[in-house]
Amino acid sequence: MPILALHGFTGCGSDFAPFAKKTAELNQAESDWRPDWLCPDLPGHGPNPQLDCSPNATTRFVDEALQAMDTGQTATPRILLGYSMGARAALLHAVNFTDCWDALVLISGNPGIEDSGVRAERVKADESLAQSLERMGVKSFLDFWQETPLICSQKEIPTAWRETMLQYRQRHTVEGLAKSLRQFGQGSCPNLWPRIEELSMPVCLITGAKDTKYTAIAVRMSTLLPHPKSHHAIIEAASHMPHLEQAGATSEIVKDFFRSLWHKDE
Repeated sequence: MPILALHGFTGCGSDFAPFAKKTAELNQAESDWRPDWLCPDLPGHGPNPQLDCSPNATTRFVDEALQAMDTGQTATPRILLGYSMGARAALLHAVNFTDCWDALVLISGNPGIEDSGVRAERVKADESLAQSLERMGVKSFLDFWQETPLICSQKEIPTAWRETMLQYRQRHTVEGLAKSLRQFGQGSCPNLWPRIEELSMPVCLITGAKDTKYTAIAVRMSTLLPHPKSHHAIIEAASHMPHLEQAGATSEIVKDFFRSLWHKDE
């Protein structure tokens, strides 16, 4: 079962390694559907980033990753998983290419900004953030970013995992992260709320109970999803990054979702 996993802003594909391992541990007794993870660095991220971070370029990037993961095993479900910014990229690809995916997992995702005035303000805020990044450099910006209200809960991630994450994030470039903010921030991406009902595949929404904003977004999204196996899971004692803040509980949710896809008669 191939899984394409898309990380959040300032993250890396390697961020998923502990979660992928945890999920694999839970699946040892069911080797026929043990997942194979592909976790690339998204545009704007990594030491040699793709610098076109626009929605169109990001969609092409996901499409190319899909081709790389395609084993030709048509009976094997293909899963697209995205976290935060990665969930935005996953949604963007999924609504445009619904036939490519057998299921979608969105962790702390937001379909977009509906109000044009709020969207314009977000573009300004992301531009200001990009300028701050350019003044501060990557290390100081990451220190600042880790203290923002939405992100500071990552301090609850097990120390070894968090230290590895932070080490890899030092490899980002100022130009790449600034391009990501300017071209793929929420204000620069299309509002996908009107297209949620087009997601004909099963969708698993996951949010942390402490992340009230994104939990409310997922509650609303869940009412629009047409597939009967779509659902929303709330992870207790977690905030915006539940798959690492509470990896065990989140892995259980994902494991059950994967099983429901494989055993279609259940």
